[in-house]
Amino acid sequence: MSGSSPTGRTPDSEREEQGAVEPDLPKTPELPEPPELPKPDIRLPGESAKPVAPANKGMRAMALASTIGLSLVIPPALGYFAGRWLDGRFGTDPILSMVGLIVGIVLGFVEMVHILQQIEREERKER
Repeated sequence: MSGSSPTGRTPDSEREEQGAVEPDLPKTPELPEPPELPKPDIRLPGESAKPVAPANKGMRAMALASTIGLSLVIPPALGYFAGRWLDGRFGTDPILSMVGLIVGIVLGFVEMVHILQQIEREERKER
C-alpha cells in the first residue's frame, strides 16, 4: 500500500482524527457574460460599406469561358506526357502516349461541356 502509515491509515484519515480541518474557501464569484463584440468592417480604403453590384453580370460567364481553352490544352498534354513516361517504363513506345493523349482529349471535352452548362445555368438565373 503506497501512501499509508505503519498503522495502515492514510494521511488524510490521520489528519481528520487529529482535528485538522481545512479552512472554508470563499465561493467563486459569478462573472457577468462578456459583451458581444461588433463584427469588424473589413474593406479596402475608399471602398463603400455596401456591397457593390458588378457592373457587368457577364463577367462571371466570361471568366468561365476563358477556362475552356485551358481545359482543351492541359488534359491532353498531361495525358500525352504521362503516356510517354509510361512508354519509357514499359517499352511500349507510341501506344501509351496515344492512349494518354486520347484520354486527355476526352476529359478536356467533358470539362468544356461542364463549363458551358454552368454558363447556361447562370444565364437562365439572370433572366
